Amino acid sequence: MEKIEISVICTSFNYERYIGHALDSIINQKTNFPFEIIVVDDCSKDHSRELLQAYKEKYPDLIRLFFNEKNKGLTRTWISICKEARGKYIARCDADDYWIDELKLQKQYDMLESDEALLWCNTSFNIVDEKDNVLAEDVFRNGPIAYANSYEKMIATKGMTLTSSWLVDTKLMQDVNEVIDPDSVDDGFPMQLEFFKKTRLAFVDDPCVAYRMTSNSDSRPDSESKMIYRINGLLKTQLEYLEKYPEEDMAKIAEILVRQDAKQEERIYFLNKRIIELEASLKNPNLGQVGIELITIYLDRAGKGFIEEDILQFPLEKADSIDLELPEDCSRIRIDLSEIPNFFQHARLVSTDSKTEILPTFTNGIVLGETLVFPNPDPQLIYDVSSQTVGKSLQFHYHLLELDNIHSDTYIGKVLAQEFLDAKFKIKDLQHEKIISQDLILKLQKEIEETTNLYNSVIHSRRWTIPTKIINFLRRKK
Repeated sequence: MEKIEISVICTSFNYERYIGHALDSIINQKTNFPFEIIVVDDCSKDHSRELLQAYKEKYPDLIRLFFNEKNKGLTRTWISICKEARGKYIARCDADDYWIDELKLQKQYDMLESDEALLWCNTSFNIVDEKDNVLAEDVFRNGPIAYANSYEKMIATKGMTLTSSWLVDTKLMQDVNEVIDPDSVDDGFPMQLEFFKKTRLAFVDDPCVAYRMTSNSDSRPDSESKMIYRINGLLKTQLEYLEKYPEEDMAKIAEILVRQDAKQEERIYFLNKRIIELEASLKNPNLGQVGIELITIYLDRAGKGFIEEDILQFPLEKADSIDLELPEDCSRIRIDLSEIPNFFQHARLVSTDSKTEILPTFTNGIVLGETLVFPNPDPQLIYDVSSQTVGKSLQFHYHLLELDNIHSDTYIGKVLAQEFLDAKFKIKDLQHEKIISQDLILKLQKEIEETTNLYNSVIHSRRWTIPTKIINFLRRKK
């Protein structure tokens, strides 16, 4: 039996809806080494057990199943199941997430094997919703989640390295499991703090994982009491680790905290404004789309990605044109069109020099003609502005749709109805063109068939074959 190099561990609780996707993404990994898949179900109440047993029957040599007879919770389940790992490394994939790069394991394995000092590796990721729609691409580069790649950032911001992207030395993982609190509200948080104390984090700069944002998950419970319990639990872990490792750079931690506090104050201020405006809009519906949030423009300078230090901010109005002068080392920009769902009659980025529109390379909205619909929070547009032809002088034009004033020409109902009507007519035109094209194809096929028959009748006629035989005879005589 070949030596197993990686044990992929998948923990699940009531994830019948998603775990098949997760397992398929693991099974489809392409590697030059053997790996195993360990699945543990934490006493699910849905049909997860039957589904998992079907996978086991299909892949008996690849999958190992474990079932908790009583619900232990995520942290205790993880600590226990890691003892079953037979590989040199442990990879993690939570049951509601899945991998999107077939070479994920191979890339991370090669990276850790290249340097014996490396014991922990993660990757970038995309955020998807419950229906697999991409909400954010390459998150550690583009946001909205900051990359907590140091002990100081992790403890100050309660950040993430994304557990479902990890590849960790098995002994390191098992050692860390022995020292973390089994009652922790989030097993990944203390584990990351311990990893940072014991090794350096290696990073595969590719989005290899889809991180699913689901309702009523462990990190975003619907219950108010559960959410407060989680917040207090994370605070408890922070305080414990400040005491456990007092030699860490407290000045750096304090700097991160005060910057984050300022950011939170800003958010609270604009949220309060939003509440006031919403109260006013209830009294006067025509004020429903008055701009009270911010448009935030992130600059990717020198390939550093989108970070909080390089941003421009402007009040969100009903309609506006924003002049931008980009620095020379700016290769991309990300425009966050508020923090709430929004609807735009149009949103265009135009080069001032060439007067041409620059098309986005990514948006998490729905494009309907010129209309942009963002049904989810944090609407985004990402543009590549590295080309010399684009120039560094740009203008961003936008116009919000009216949500309340049905008499306005930009009332969302009117605009979307017109877009759908235009699309309907376009479909009819295309269908008509398709019929014409099919008739033309049939006509051409008939002409080709007639020409072919005529050609065959000529070359096989006596008037053609007899002269041909005479010519061939004379050629042979020569």
